[in-house]
Amino acid sequence: MADLNPPTPPIPASDQSDPRLWPVATVMATGVFATTFVQLQGLGYLPFNAILINRMKLNSDQAATFISLSMLPWTFKIIAGLLVDSVPLFGSRRRGYLMLSAFTAAVLWMLMGLVPGNYHLLLASAIGMNVAIVFGSTTSGGLLVEAGQRFRVSGRLSSLRVFAQNLGVGVGLFLGGLLADYALGWTSAAAALPLLCMFFAAWFLLKEHPLTARADHGRGFVEQLLYVSLSITRQIKNVLRREMLLPALLLFFIQFVPTFRSTCFYEYQSQTLKYSDAAIGTLNSVGYGVALLSSGVYAWWCRRASLRTSLYGAIFLVALSALPYLLYTSYLPRALAIEGVGTFLLYLAYLPLFDLAVRSTPKGSEALGYSLLLSVWNIGLMISVKTGPMLYQRVLHHDMHQLIWINAGVTLAGVVFVFLLPKNLVEKREGK
Repeated sequence: MADLNPPTPPIPASDQSDPRLWPVATVMATGVFATTFVQLQGLGYLPFNAILINRMKLNSDQAATFISLSMLPWTFKIIAGLLVDSVPLFGSRRRGYLMLSAFTAAVLWMLMGLVPGNYHLLLASAIGMNVAIVFGSTTSGGLLVEAGQRFRVSGRLSSLRVFAQNLGVGVGLFLGGLLADYALGWTSAAAALPLLCMFFAAWFLLKEHPLTARADHGRGFVEQLLYVSLSITRQIKNVLRREMLLPALLLFFIQFVPTFRSTCFYEYQSQTLKYSDAAIGTLNSVGYGVALLSSGVYAWWCRRASLRTSLYGAIFLVALSALPYLLYTSYLPRALAIEGVGTFLLYLAYLPLFDLAVRSTPKGSEALGYSLLLSVWNIGLMISVKTGPMLYQRVLHHDMHQLIWINAGVTLAGVVFVFLLPKNLVEKREGK
């Protein structure tokens, strides 16, 4: 009988793959850009809000339910992490998952373009598309952690990740605003291009050593099943460490706070302030365009200050980023300035949190550990994009200013979690 024991601890893929940083960083950034660009919070934000609110005549709370359900696969990112770290696909740990994710997401986006008027089919396709890009995002995160820990560049690679993410959202929102008045099929076609780039980047640039793949051709089905079960068990044990608990709670709390950045803000912009979809798309893309600068700022800052200092600043900046929206009016130049300042501050605040996630992930379980932390982040986000509009609609009676004050005030309580973080994770600067 073949040996069923998986390596203990799991062998990091970075120890067996291309020793150069740039190919892995390029594939990681391409994967992050593509899986962000095609999300319903990116390219699909305005086209789907236009369909749900303007064409299907749903209110913001009902539209938020659709968006929350479509985002549900992101809360199960841990399952994708388990599979990516434990089960080879097409003879690889990373490459196969990236290619399959890109292909499947492209097909499901095209399917959504065919059923824009059917609520249930549209929702099922959106959920399936999110399942596909969850695997691509999870694998990209595994590559980030491997390279970040190996080359001691967790802050700079996190900055690259957020740069690619903001670029994906910014370009996606801009194109989505232009395409919102047209058939959804045009949006579907726009989603296919970056997914093809992701497919071919993984195909040509990502090289993995045969030991990373471990195809295990000599094992029967039962032996293979036992091997996978043992590998998954060891992966779970590897990530269930106290060092990950407080970082997970901090990430959850920051996203859990009821947000105004959701369907209620689109309703406020389009119905109260009377902005067109094209204007909203331009506003959002300008905001994310300015936010690209945050990656350069943190890439410089992370080598000069401890992570704990950066995290205290992050809590303050998340709260501060909400306050400019108190001055949001129908006057377009003012709105453009507010979007730029608010989004820049928000993503500058997020960077130390993502850096913390990289540092907290145990070696050998890069995709699983990082996906576990980001799943906690996404669970908080899924709750907040529902509770924010619910408060706005039912409790605050369409008072956007009260919701903004609630978001900013409650966020400041996150300093408690930063104070309790273990020293070995947050007291050093990058590279130390």
